[in-house]
Amino acid sequence: MTDRPDADPVWTTLSGTTIGSVHVRDQLPIQDAVLTWSDQALGHAVIAVADGHGHKFHFRSDTGAALAVVSAVEELRRVVPELTAADESARDRVSQAGAAIVETWTAKVRHHLEANPYSPAEDELGASADPLRAYGSTILAAAAAGDVMVFLQIGDGDSVLVSSDGAASRPLPEDPDLDGLHTSSLCQPRPLDALRVGVVDAAADRAALVFLCTDGFGRSRVDAQGWWRQTGEQLLEFARARGLGWVREQLPEWLAEPALIGGDDTTMALLVRNDVAGIDRPDLADTVPVPEA
Repeated sequence: MTDRPDADPVWTTLSGTTIGSVHVRDQLPIQDAVLTWSDQALGHAVIAVADGHGHKFHFRSDTGAALAVVSAVEELRRVVPELTAADESARDRVSQAGAAIVETWTAKVRHHLEANPYSPAEDELGASADPLRAYGSTILAAAAAGDVMVFLQIGDGDSVLVSSDGAASRPLPEDPDLDGLHTSSLCQPRPLDALRVGVVDAAADRAALVFLCTDGFGRSRVDAQGWWRQTGEQLLEFARARGLGWVREQLPEWLAEPALIGGDDTTMALLVRNDVAGIDRPDLADTVPVPEA
């Protein structure tokens, strides 16, 4: 017995992350983080990726990224039961979730800082004067409840929607402050100024899958403008031809190449719809348990 109507789709989650060659060379920890959650009975799912900045002024950004994905999954899990239509109320609700993610992340950072105060050497970098800066990170997240999909993002990275015919699109508006060198951040004075949200009717847009990735994946690509279209088309083709189990097995290898060539940590998370023709293994879920909301 299930509480989910038979007509509603189930969303499968997959994810992977690989440390960049520059971080290996410099003996630095991975700065990316990823977390997924799904409820197969209800057909709900959430994915989140984050990219800690890694600069010397952001010396705890690996922790900041880890706290960012936990905060995103926690808050979006609260939202998905309320997503009944892809309308303005859903947009308002995901905007509220974005504000809650910032608030939750800030609280988690301050709790971590209380347990791990800055050292005198770290204070010489101005850490105490701007206590959130050391934890600076981006956040990208998506959630699905039946045919309603929502997206939110602060900072760089890519959120891509792929339709059942393989056409890829970006469900979020561009951030005019991103220039390829600088990124918006959870640690900036007013992070909600950089919050971008989107709502998609998965049925109307014939959504087959979504992938989120940190900028380490796309930055090393020769085709800077079109790589995400090709990636989306290939992911759907592989899911149909080889199955989601095979896609999950290949993810580490696919992420290793840009991590080696570009040098940056590389992370990807996917949401795949179970009732798209040709996709098997809809029960496969790469879900990491998180505390109850």
